[in-house]
Amino acid sequence: MAERPRDLYSRLDEVDAPTLATIAEVLELRGRHPQQVAIRESYLDLLRDLAGKHVLDLGCGTGVATRAIARRVGPTGCVVGVDPAPAFVARARALAEEDGLANVTFEVGDGRRLRFPDGEFDSALAVTVLSHLPERVQVMAELARMVRPGGCVLVMDGDYASNQIEHPDRAITDRIVAAWRASVVDDPYLCRRLVPVVANSGLEIEAVCGHVHVEAGKLDEATSFIWQWCLFALRQALAANAVTEAEGAAWIDALRAMNASGTMFGSVNYVSVLARRP
Repeated sequence: MAERPRDLYSRLDEVDAPTLATIAEVLELRGRHPQQVAIRESYLDLLRDLAGKHVLDLGCGTGVATRAIARRVGPTGCVVGVDPAPAFVARARALAEEDGLANVTFEVGDGRRLRFPDGEFDSALAVTVLSHLPERVQVMAELARMVRPGGCVLVMDGDYASNQIEHPDRAITDRIVAAWRASVVDDPYLCRRLVPVVANSGLEIEAVCGHVHVEAGKLDEATSFIWQWCLFALRQALAANAVTEAEGAAWIDALRAMNASGTMFGSVNYVSVLARRP
């Protein structure tokens, strides 16, 4: 059996600059969407009062969640964002500076081997990270090590096996979504095992919550996360030769016709797990 190709997000060091820039734009576009803002506030609320706390955001990307946490910890707290991609870290620093956030720092790091001592943080997060990493057990062990006794670990990820997009050509849609999953998500079913994965790192589960991002009707192509996800998924499918250029063009034309008629529909499910170090 041929070895499964590595997830795009687990090999960012091999990705060209234009692709990295595109991914960074999609991360920020997703983060700005009102539904994603509500989802983010919902899972961060699980951490309760963060004022004055020392928090780690592992796999921070461009710093969408990190900036939200920085506002919650306030001037007496601090947040450290860690990501393996220098391009993402540079973008995260620039965006935090634009927002005037002086209580947040970003650095390049490997989630499997973090440089910090045991119990360095009050809380640690990994947002849409573990599903992309084959070494998720090792990363979870590091997250558990990072927090002090009594400290919290919050893991939030997508149930990417259940992504939905309505389209008249179901066969082509299935091929596009399958190619996207194969290239971008190491384990699309992880959310269904997320509770034991977190618990097996020695943490005590305190809360499990579900979140859903749904867009329906007529979407703004420039700001819609679902629309941009469709374009991104198609690019992955074309790169994998899962569809032809003609099939891809026809698929997008049909989506645009649906959008013009106000019949678009797409959704992504997420699960968040809050746990505490004994």
